Amino acid sequence: MSSSEARATWGSLRRLGLVSWPSETGDRVLPVDPEFALMRMLRQQQAMAQRSLEESLRMHEAMESLLEVYLPATGSSQSRVEVTAAGTVDEMVQALYDVTDSARSTLRTAYAEASLPARLRRRLGPIRQQMFDRGIRIRSVRLRRDSASPGTYDTFSRLAAAGVDLRLASVIPLNMVIIDSDFAVLPAADGESRSSQLTVRGTSLVSAFSAVFEHTWREALPLTPEGERSPSCLSDEQRTLVQLLADGMKDEAIARTLGVSPRTASRLISDLMQRLGVTSRFAAGARAAQYGLLAPTGPQRLTSLPPLEPEPEPEPATALGG
Repeated sequence: MSSSEARATWGSLRRLGLVSWPSETGDRVLPVDPEFALMRMLRQQQAMAQRSLEESLRMHEAMESLLEVYLPATGSSQSRVEVTAAGTVDEMVQALYDVTDSARSTLRTAYAEASLPARLRRRLGPIRQQMFDRGIRIRSVRLRRDSASPGTYDTFSRLAAAGVDLRLASVIPLNMVIIDSDFAVLPAADGESRSSQLTVRGTSLVSAFSAVFEHTWREALPLTPEGERSPSCLSDEQRTLVQLLADGMKDEAIARTLGVSPRTASRLISDLMQRLGVTSRFAAGARAAQYGLLAPTGPQRLTSLPPLEPEPEPEPATALGG
């Protein structure tokens, strides 16, 4: 093909994420597995969606401030917003009990086990039971890393068996307890005591936190039964990663092989070790060998491609065109 056709072809491959040009390899090109290229694009899409959600929340708060300060309601049907600080666990529990009887459809919770006071977590049990008895649907998002603890995993399993629709997420952006769409318990500002929480009443404001919960819920995965946590159920990506670790590759080399950043490679390795139930790379290799997950020979090494002219870097994306 002509030089212009070659440049266009390389440009297309780079846009698709199917080749990588690590700076330290000069004119060498590293091919990227299409599956990893697709996953990288999906992660980028998720990051864009998260930024869009955060911007929407900031816009919502700004509109609430404008409506409250500059456009006071005069006979409108806009719901009243009330935010109060609860400095003790008893105050938080009392606020929850006050609205339990008026709950109509859902209880939604999202928090890490260590993020809420233990007394509050224990008092949530009777509240859940009251709602179960009234046919209220309960959905809960917990941190995936908490499930690595046998005791905590057993607690999650009991909740799921009792009827809680429970999912596990890698990240919980905001601890929250939401009843229907008009009441929420949220953490106070950064730097405050962990026992200091905010109680929020009013659909117009609680709906913003509901949107955060729903986004977290969509990104989370259902609780996996203990029998399905076996390393034999690793994904193809995780099997490849196990093999690379067994070959002694470092994070930087793994990142180049997979066509991802070193930070992403470290996260993938951490998730893999959590899935295998181990705390070190050596233990991960031993567990993989125990379950017969390692190939008899190492993975095929990537070789250099013919020299070519590097494609000019694209112009930075603008707010309107990017």
